[in-house]
Amino acid sequence: MNEKIKCMKDLELFQSLSPEEKHEIMKLAHGKTYLKGEMVFFEGDPADTIYLIKSGIVLLYKVSEKGKEVSLGILQENDIFGENTIFDDIQHTMNAKALENTFVCTCNKKDLPELLKDPMISLKIIKLLGDKLNNYTEQMATLAFQDVKGRVLDVLIRLAREYGEMTPEGIRINLLLNHQDLANLVNASRVMVTNTINELKREGVIRVNKRFFFILNSSLIKKNFYVENV
Repeated sequence: MNEKIKCMKDLELFQSLSPEEKHEIMKLAHGKTYLKGEMVFFEGDPADTIYLIKSGIVLLYKVSEKGKEVSLGILQENDIFGENTIFDDIQHTMNAKALENTFVCTCNKKDLPELLKDPMISLKIIKLLGDKLNNYTEQMATLAFQDVKGRVLDVLIRLAREYGEMTPEGIRINLLLNHQDLANLVNASRVMVTNTINELKREGVIRVNKRFFFILNSSLIKKNFYVENV
């Protein structure tokens, strides 16, 4: 029971529930830790579990027939994935891997009706899934209509929205990213991404320090961020 309590504690999805309701949900939720680099599931695995991130970061990605990895999204605390399990007898359409030590709450497919019984939880799950769909749509539009430079900058701004911290040097993206990570996210070669990063650094738009990216361009910051107490 201690693992289940740890799984439930402070998870934003369940904050609307009473202590009694949380106790009932605790019977359904199971906590599990994935170490950095460990696979949560592979594309083609049966989709029979829904995952709610308590802490850590998970990468969703696909691998092409030629072995090229294409990142679909980076998820963090309070995000949901594995939602394919809501549908009948299907398989995962992507891979999921922990980018750092990650603790998730899992709920088995057979327990979903009980989990969704509370209207507030159902609405929150619908919103989270809708937000994810919108993010995928934006990513596909970016890949289709922008060149590599535009795609790299778009991804950095999006990551800064989700993981950014205002510092005297600009907005720091609190994720350790290498050039191959960015190449996977924008569906471009590592060489092209490296050249683009160097160009953005020369233009004074970004800087990189110990694999942390900083967005320096003030107009981008003002356009995309509202930061209090800077």
